[in-house]
Amino acid sequence: MTRRYLLLGLLFAFASLGRAQVAPAASEAPVAPVAAAGDHWLETLTVLLADRYQASGQLQLAWNRPRPAAAPVDADLTILTATAELAPQILVNVRATDSTGRTSDHQLVLRAELWRDGWMVRDPVVVGTKLNPLSLDPRRFDALRERDTIPADSTLELDFARNMPTGRLVAWRDVVRRPLVRRGQAMEVIASSGTLTITLHAIALQDAARGESVRVRNPDSKKEFVAQVVSEARATIRF
Repeated sequence: MTRRYLLLGLLFAFASLGRAQVAPAASEAPVAPVAAAGDHWLETLTVLLADRYQASGQLQLAWNRPRPAAAPVDADLTILTATAELAPQILVNVRATDSTGRTSDHQLVLRAELWRDGWMVRDPVVVGTKLNPLSLDPRRFDALRERDTIPADSTLELDFARNMPTGRLVAWRDVVRRPLVRRGQAMEVIASSGTLTITLHAIALQDAARGESVRVRNPDSKKEFVAQVVSEARATIRF
């Protein structure tokens, strides 16, 4: 009982806490790059740059300027410097080592594409509709040129924020995160400290999606505190 009262005391003491940090989305595993067949330099650079940028998708490279004529065709390549972020055009400085061990440095200008799967609207949708992948069609897009497009491997729960016509790729500007807790809604807050857990009833004071922080009020004590949304009408707080 002493620990139970201690936890309740801590809960009220933390009523003035600021907003909790939103849990980051799970990282996406990079997809194997697509190398340009028959061009040793592009094949090697595709692999090296996909790893350097941790590119999530299929990276494809092409020459924006021809490979230097003096560069050995089958050299081992080491990237010295490269553009800070993956972009449609990237500048790369490489060191080439030929079969005799002789080295030469070269500056390269490349065109890049990063192909991923997105969602295309199959039938017109209206604002407020849940984004359901089963009602959409997959479509490939270049993530370096259509940066606002939502990748099909996104796990966020989303609703359409605007009406959408048939044939449009769904972009982040077209959606909002779906609230799992809504303002004025009765909800459960699971408060825990070590192995001790208490379930409290509370009223949500704002809308919040999964992983977001939500301000809630204890209807009995009128105390307010901040918890983190974990599911429909449920949040947690730890001490």
